Amino acid sequence: MQLCAAIINIKQIQLAVVQVQPEHTWPSTGPAALLHAQRFFPTLPILLLSPRVGGFSRSYSAFDIAPLISQINADEIVWQDYRPPPPPELPF
Repeated sequence: MQLCAAIINIKQIQLAVVQVQPEHTWPSTGPAALLHAQRFFPTLPILLLSPRVGGFSRSYSAFDIAPLISQINADEIVWQDYRPPPPPELPF
């Protein structure tokens, strides 16, 4: 499975923005979606962002996004498809 995502810099913070359906930004489903995205971006903070519906976009993250969210415009993000990393090679 692949993700539609982007790595962006805001206020000297690099983070991964992952495009998800609005139902994956709810507190009940967001943590599972974050765990899935961590396979792709294990070292970056991750923001889940849904497409705009009626001019409104929902988001979810494990950190306080309030100081940064006003500087994120989903229409200006250059989205890319990311594939999961290959499994590590066995040592034997």
